[in-house]
Amino acid sequence: MADSLRRSHQFQYQNLSVCESNSKVSDVKRTFEGNGWREVLLPLASLFRWDKPYYPAIIVGITTFLFSIVWYIELSTLTTVSLACMIAGIFDFIVPFMGATVTGYKTWTEVEESEFISICEKIASARQNILEAWHSLTEMRQQNSKTFFFVVMGVLTLTAWVGNLIDNLFLTYIIVNGILLTPGLLHHKLTDKYLQPVMKILHRVKTGAPEKSKVN
Repeated sequence: MADSLRRSHQFQYQNLSVCESNSKVSDVKRTFEGNGWREVLLPLASLFRWDKPYYPAIIVGITTFLFSIVWYIELSTLTTVSLACMIAGIFDFIVPFMGATVTGYKTWTEVEESEFISICEKIASARQNILEAWHSLTEMRQQNSKTFFFVVMGVLTLTAWVGNLIDNLFLTYIIVNGILLTPGLLHHKLTDKYLQPVMKILHRVKTGAPEKSKVN
């Protein structure tokens, strides 16, 4: 009887999780359909997934060109942020009118719709992972406040030290390139090899579980 109730609760929880996931994907889908970015999302996803071997070079080349302009003109931080927001606003205004023409997706078939849904699922999953990471930090703060304090202070000390060593513009350039290249690294599973030990350490810190000793 207890096993039947447990299986029933697990089934209900799985159904609830699936419904919540589908709802989040639908919200993302409606957002892109409503603002006119649906047709533009497909080529952008192809670029950030590195579907072509030269796409990473294009991403780094564009960011290098933009940051070189900022460095050469010596714009202030406020001016740079204002211009970046202006450019983003211009693109957000133009894309709904010219997106389909520029990208060539004048007719929307089932193939494009399937790829669009897949992209929305990944975006919803990324949002959920960020929320779960934030919840994990809050849980660590409540359950193991000392570990949380030393981890946060250590990370902030490290970032403050790095920020003092490296020029602000160059550091921003590295961070922006890292963010833009992350989807391709994840898609090609290049991060698993190098970040897996780090993720294991973070998991042990979060759970407070000691590393299991090997049995001879």
